[in-house]
Amino acid sequence: MRTVIRYIGESEEKEMSLFAFLNNREDGDNDRQRSRMKRILKLAMENELTQRQKDCINMKFYSGMKVCEIADRLNIKTATVYKHIRKGIAAIKHCSIYL
Repeated sequence: MRTVIRYIGESEEKEMSLFAFLNNREDGDNDRQRSRMKRILKLAMENELTQRQKDCINMKFYSGMKVCEIADRLNIKTATVYKHIRKGIAAIKHCSIYL
């Protein structure tokens, strides 16, 4: 599952994944929006996710680990990792309606 956002770039409307947008440094016009989204993402991860969801999302999107590697590290099934990621992203999406 991929969280996609649309935003207005320097000259045209762009579409990319939420995590790619948060790490994109090419478009200086959206720094305030990016900062606000990062704050909301951080708050959502701190307050809305279980510890296991946080762990899975951090390992997958910030550390770049594969799902099978996460499963091995946490000693859980790969299907369970997918479930934690899916539910965590759903919780983050729910919070992102306030953007």
